[in-house]
Amino acid sequence: MKDINFKQAAKYGFEFPQARAWMTEDREALARDAALITTPNTTVPAELLAYIDPIVVEILTSPRRAREIFPEMKKGDWATSYAQWRMSEATGISQPYSDYANGLTSDVNNEWAIRKQYRFQTSITYGDLEVAMSGAAKIDLASDKQRAAATVLDIDANKFAMRGVYGMEVYGILNDPNLPASITAAATGSGGSTNWDDKTTALIYQDILDLFTELVEQSDGLIDQNSPLKLCLSPGMAVKIGSATDFNVNVADMLNKYFSNLKIITVPELATTSSGEMALMLAEQVNGTPVGWIGYGVKMQAGRLIPDMSSFRQKFMASTYGAVILQPFAIASMIGM
Repeated sequence: MKDINFKQAAKYGFEFPQARAWMTEDREALARDAALITTPNTTVPAELLAYIDPIVVEILTSPRRAREIFPEMKKGDWATSYAQWRMSEATGISQPYSDYANGLTSDVNNEWAIRKQYRFQTSITYGDLEVAMSGAAKIDLASDKQRAAATVLDIDANKFAMRGVYGMEVYGILNDPNLPASITAAATGSGGSTNWDDKTTALIYQDILDLFTELVEQSDGLIDQNSPLKLCLSPGMAVKIGSATDFNVNVADMLNKYFSNLKIITVPELATTSSGEMALMLAEQVNGTPVGWIGYGVKMQAGRLIPDMSSFRQKFMASTYGAVILQPFAIASMIGM
């Protein structure tokens, strides 16, 4: 059969638009010598050669320790406007007995304290396309966004418990108006410094004893070394109590020998006060009454899921009374370490 050209072959339905010549026995070198029409490559997409590790590294936030200082308590619900409690004080005086005198009177004085409830919220949105695209990467986008909302509310709840809400009767552990004034660490370090970096183990221990002395004096002896106590330090200062002498005795050992029930809590917020490093020492309860609590009406409440044309929206809310300190005298603070 006589060879036909490509134009003739096209009449029979055989089209080879990129072909240059027919492959025949006398043209075997054509396959080797012809220039490539396709782009040189490794034959597979680079993405298929990557290893996708199943581990997910979440970006961490500072630890939230307000709940370790005071317990959380639910008061009312999210519709409650404020929490109120009664303070009762016995009053009166006695006099020498006489058959013909009624004597001076004793009485009781009641005062009511109030803390407002602050409500706060955040919301999430996610669309159909982004959910589908995230699903291809094995990401549960809706769940991740819900977890993000919970984290945001929890961070703020801890912040309100530590510092309250500006402009409202919602106070925190660090700024309740009824708290006693802070004392200053003794300037006994090298060069007259109050900083623990410049103090020996014995001097650091003495600062903590000074803080405890303030607590005992404020409570007029209702608190002693056998009471359940909490010592709150910044992360940096908590490390300092591990510094040891040449005889391998550190501050923590000395504290354990003197206090029978002391718990040490690291609180990041104590490192960022306007007066530098700060320390707190407080009793858990006095005479059977808690020193304070962190109040809330609702820890977290999810709103209705609202569908749009091709997306969804959802609101999450929480509420707080801040830190309600019932017995301010049972908290002592020190600054300038």
